[in-house]
Amino acid sequence: MQYEILHRPVFSTLDIRLNAQEQVIARPDSMLSMSTGILISTTISQTGKKPGWWSGVKSVAGGQSFFTAVFTAKRDDQQLTLAPQDYGDILTLTPEGENGYFLARGSYLAHLGDCQLALKYGGMKGFMAKTGLFFLHATGAGSLFCQTRGAILEKRLEDGENFVIDNRYIVAFSDTVQYQLVKATTSAKDSLVSGEGLVNRYTGPGIVYYQTRAKPPTSFFGVLLSSAT
Repeated sequence: MQYEILHRPVFSTLDIRLNAQEQVIARPDSMLSMSTGILISTTISQTGKKPGWWSGVKSVAGGQSFFTAVFTAKRDDQQLTLAPQDYGDILTLTPEGENGYFLARGSYLAHLGDCQLALKYGGMKGFMAKTGLFFLHATGAGSLFCQTRGAILEKRLEDGENFVIDNRYIVAFSDTVQYQLVKATTSAKDSLVSGEGLVNRYTGPGIVYYQTRAKPPTSFFGVLLSSAT
């Protein structure tokens, strides 16, 4: 199996070449085009297996779709092209054994190979940071692809080094990185006027990947502020 990311960084697509019986697991509605020798099936999992209903509930709580699509090649030399939901780039991650990554809400696009995905409880801080009650945790061996909004930025953190990022811009981070919800301003008035309320503080060692654009605000105060400015 071979893959290539084309048309980056704004209109990126993931082009994959498959031989017989090779599979790609991807989020629903991500298929742009494919050869006729590819079979599509669905499952309530990011692993291609059929888990219990609780896994589906956790997927929704973590901002992931209840279903995933499984693309299986019926013969050699088949082409599958996937596209993100928005304008932006595609981030490639390669977990190595137990050294993996946590994916932010909605950033999962697809994965290849023996990449193991599991939903991990993020606690109240994950909920308050609007990243969902559960994080998608990727380990094992394989290639994992994340969709982004805008370009991809990377911050490498040394042991004990801190870095603050607005949680709307987070794409993924090493599972060795610790995160904590903190206030960006000292008062509610400053939060409303500046548009900066709660942010995440990340502590190394590890890598944090984030994007240059975020989805428009959906909260009442966010929409009100956007209208006023």
